[in-house]
Amino acid sequence: MKVSPSKRAVAWNAVFRLLIGLGILTSLLGIGMDIIPGSAPGFNLPQLLLTAAGLALVLVAFAWRSAVVRGGGGTKYWARILAIAAMTLIALELALVAADIPTYFPPPMDDVPHPFYQPAPWWTCDEAGCHYVQEYIDAACESGQLAFDRECLVNQQGFHDSQDFVAGDALMSGLRILMLGDSFTFGLAADIGKSYVETIEANLPQSIVWNTGIFATGTKQALASFQVYAPILQPQLTILGFVMNDFINNMLPVDHRILGIDWKNEPFRIKRYDIDEHSGNVIKLGYEALYYRRYNYAYPPDSELERLIGRTRLGSLLPRFFKARMWADKDEIFHGSLISQSVDSTREYLKALRDAAAAQDTALLILVIQSRVDFTGFTPYYQAALRLFEELEIAYLDTSPLLDIRDYGGRFPDGPHWNTVGHQKVGNMLTDCLASFQISGDLSDCEQVEMPSAGMR
Repeated sequence: MKVSPSKRAVAWNAVFRLLIGLGILTSLLGIGMDIIPGSAPGFNLPQLLLTAAGLALVLVAFAWRSAVVRGGGGTKYWARILAIAAMTLIALELALVAADIPTYFPPPMDDVPHPFYQPAPWWTCDEAGCHYVQEYIDAACESGQLAFDRECLVNQQGFHDSQDFVAGDALMSGLRILMLGDSFTFGLAADIGKSYVETIEANLPQSIVWNTGIFATGTKQALASFQVYAPILQPQLTILGFVMNDFINNMLPVDHRILGIDWKNEPFRIKRYDIDEHSGNVIKLGYEALYYRRYNYAYPPDSELERLIGRTRLGSLLPRFFKARMWADKDEIFHGSLISQSVDSTREYLKALRDAAAAQDTALLILVIQSRVDFTGFTPYYQAALRLFEELEIAYLDTSPLLDIRDYGGRFPDGPHWNTVGHQKVGNMLTDCLASFQISGDLSDCEQVEMPSAGMR
């Protein structure tokens, strides 16, 4: 007659299977973090330690089961297993400390003066949008508070351009072009003198090109810059560099990003307005939220338990994992609940820019700048952008047929911007179009430009 296993044996087997499962899942979590969209590539130390902890848990479970089988009971080994687990956690925490891996949440705010930051004197927002303040740039660059070379090369109006935006007799000769846009137009990640705007200037030395591109801005800023500088330049052509994140930026105030100096005299950039991932509403971040986002780009913890977990380096692995998942899912949230709001906002600013350009008697061309993520399949933002340009009958030039993933990176290999090669490809293509436009005054003479009309929609 077959003897049924005792209830105790069944319980110990269940515990054994649970430990094995947890160990395997922990290891897979460590390995899988590398392939989560939005996470940093490469098998880094936190992932390695998480994987090792999972494997260690599996080995401990097998050793414990072997001891139970040999000893006929598991109670006396439980304390030993707990001690081994505790020592493993302590060892992993010490290893993370030695590797200088930061905790997820910064130190408590008790020792931080209020306010913990001051606005940077070299940054301002006014009727022309947000831009640098030239008179403070030299000191900031000498002290290292401005990290990028381009930030140290601005004109009197605070834009990255070698010439000041002032009226003069020279403006009446040659082709006059006003450039609008964000960090791509600013030239971020390209070598000095090699951005797509600078490539156009080098290829067409007789032309006057004013570059008002500023990072982390949208069509709202472009409209403001146009309204201030188009009457001065009287451009024959205005080019707007349109990037897919412009949709979200157009929902936020122009001055949504802060350039500040913290109480340690260290510069930083941070959003003071954002979009709540739950409600989809624009929110202004409070003092505590700004402090947390300054140091880990996360919101304050929702509970004391979350705060305690995030204050240890090993515990930081869990919120870091969920943070990577949140950023991976955030696009999906935007695609669903916010796409219509962001499209509506962008439509209004594009329409206003189109009408302002017509009133100024300047041709308007939109340079469609493909996001890096669009190489895995065009996002709803990209598709919405093309529909908007067709709907509003604005001429556009799509860069996607010209570029590939190797044209992105630059200063940061995995960055979202074009590298120098990408910038020069676009600059040379635009040069050919501008040469045709200069002769005929008609954008349709450039074969890469799409000319939407009512009959095409």
